[in-house]
Amino acid sequence: MNLKKLYTATAALAFGLAFVACDDSSSGPSSEPGSSESQGPSDVTPQSSDSETSVSSSSAAAPASSAAKECFKDGMASITVRNMERKNITCPNTMTIYDYDLQILYKCVGDALIETDMAPCESDEPSGVTPQSSDSETSVSSSSSAAVSNVEYGTLTDSRDGKSYKTVVIGNLTWMAENLNYDNSATATGSIDSSFCYDGIPANCEKYGRLYQEYAATAVCPEGWRLPTANDWRDLTTTAKSEFGDDNGSLRAVGEWENTIFGDNVTATNASGFSALPAGYRAKTGECDGEGTKAYFWGEDNMNHYAWILSNQYDMEKESMQRGYFAYAVRCVKD
Repeated sequence: MNLKKLYTATAALAFGLAFVACDDSSSGPSSEPGSSESQGPSDVTPQSSDSETSVSSSSAAAPASSAAKECFKDGMASITVRNMERKNITCPNTMTIYDYDLQILYKCVGDALIETDMAPCESDEPSGVTPQSSDSETSVSSSSSAAVSNVEYGTLTDSRDGKSYKTVVIGNLTWMAENLNYDNSATATGSIDSSFCYDGIPANCEKYGRLYQEYAATAVCPEGWRLPTANDWRDLTTTAKSEFGDDNGSLRAVGEWENTIFGDNVTATNASGFSALPAGYRAKTGECDGEGTKAYFWGEDNMNHYAWILSNQYDMEKESMQRGYFAYAVRCVKD
């Protein structure tokens, strides 16, 4: 277990967290993309506009943490957070904080802030979460989905992290047939433009890929690949309609989409091999919504960036508003 000690020079309690959480208890954003506003949960601490990611340090020696555990269980921390984009923690204080994304337990011991690497215990994962596969022989990301047998797939291996993705030729373009799952946290510019797992659950990144905010999405594709343009999305839907009869069911993965209560669902066939997954989106408040019913993909249109939305009821369409701090899935196309 890795213990990292950071020391602080302040003697007064000054603890500030600017974070938003995608808790399982969240009912979802009150306003999804396409509406004029989105409200966050009432118990979320608002972000400070001048907050920076920082941990104070000092030359004071600190004892080793005695609270280190092999894995994190509920109740071990007074505050549990997901998607902590900016933080400023100074000691001494009596709070313990656990960051699910970084899997780090923070605790003050005197004037020293102790960071303990600690994965969540398996029993703490919400019920119904698909565990990450441990099969080391599976080279293709588990976000791949059921596909028709007559589609020929290629393979893209991302040299940055070694992950592999299926690719498929549709029309004149080679598309990724899975959502990108590259963690850009080490290279992203700024602490706000970033990427996330749906509801802050790592297993959802394995299933759906990551959800990227606008700035991160523009530079996240592997070398030789790029973010699709409006023309690329138009060509995709036109080809799907002409070759497979529709540009909805033929693009959606089989067995992954929920039916709506209205009974007007389009049957998913994945005839194109595009294998769209209903990964939903993350709002700027940090709330997540749309899982099971909608897919949101980034695209570029005249140097501006929008979401292209696919549901189990309607054909793919471009979002009418720019929402840079919302996070959507990324499908790259080959240059």
